[in-house]
Amino acid sequence: MRNKLFMATLAAAIAVPVMVVPIPNQYAEAAETKGSVVLANNPFKDVRVNSPYYKIIHEMRDAGIIQGYEDGTFRPDTTISRQHAAALVSRALKINDLTLEKTKEFKQPKDLRTDSPYYEDIKMLVEAGLLEMNSQGNVNPNKALTRGEMAKIITVAFNLEVKADYVFADVKGSKYEEYVKALYSNGVTTGYEDYTFKLDGSLTRVHYVLFMYRAMNIDADFVAEPIPAPKPTPTPKPKPETKPDPTPTSKSPVKYSDWSYQDIKTKIPRPVGYVAGEHEKKNEAIVQKITEENGHGYMTSYDIEANSPTWSPAFTFEDNLRLSAKHVGASYEEFVKIINQVIETGEVHNGETFTVYFNYQNGRIYVSGVRNHTK
Repeated sequence: MRNKLFMATLAAAIAVPVMVVPIPNQYAEAAETKGSVVLANNPFKDVRVNSPYYKIIHEMRDAGIIQGYEDGTFRPDTTISRQHAAALVSRALKINDLTLEKTKEFKQPKDLRTDSPYYEDIKMLVEAGLLEMNSQGNVNPNKALTRGEMAKIITVAFNLEVKADYVFADVKGSKYEEYVKALYSNGVTTGYEDYTFKLDGSLTRVHYVLFMYRAMNIDADFVAEPIPAPKPTPTPKPKPETKPDPTPTSKSPVKYSDWSYQDIKTKIPRPVGYVAGEHEKKNEAIVQKITEENGHGYMTSYDIEANSPTWSPAFTFEDNLRLSAKHVGASYEEFVKIINQVIETGEVHNGETFTVYFNYQNGRIYVSGVRNHTK
């Protein structure tokens, strides 16, 4: 296998096989999960063991290619930016002892500071012609990477060759045609279920990691099949009127904690003016300011799903609530009331010595506080 990525994680992992529930093929480019997986050491909090990407994400992390966030999450469904994509490729190239040929003179982008942690990564890709600046001289590091840009970066970075002359109809004649051909003919991409590739579409962090993983672990025996013509868009048929799914009720002290994980993420009412992602970023910034002003020494987060597999008979969600209340210097009843309040309002609770807020996107409570604080 060419460019085979050495994965040290398996030797260090806890060898406890876990049966994996089959995952329906509802996502384009879905990873395959077969048989059982091995539990990773210190897994990301938001990557469940039954995820089709569980093994790949943690192998790439243990190889030093991805790092995750300080709160212990990976945020797989977040759209990947140009600067983060550059950083991941840069790390992978170093690990595989690969370099990029410089094909362009580097001109300092107007919107890229020299003290940016991604400066060298972006500079390397610009010099290799893999990231382009716009007519205003900006490289747009925070802009979402497109699937077309991804195809060019991964094809060139890992030296992939076109093995079969198959092309998606919506890619034919574009500047990315040969790069997408290389991905498809090597089994790196499968395209969407309607037989399109969607060059201008964005992609998530987990899908970008999946493409990189496949490119670094090419199956020499893979044989691509011809790409059928795109499926015609079906004419929608009028559907009989149906009643919406009833909103589940809650009898738990912490509202919604006895709901399923999916219901928690989708059916909890959002506050007025809520914008997914932006609301969470705003709360993170508020908490950051409070923690700096009040000298908070720790932050933790956990699912509010009481029946989550992350809880065990030995240490339940209820146990965690009581322990968290003790850490912040509040009674159990006070702490539960605060949690219910932040879920309902979407606001950050500022207790000066501690903060609490709720993330609607992943169904988790986040708590920061002063270490060894007693009320």
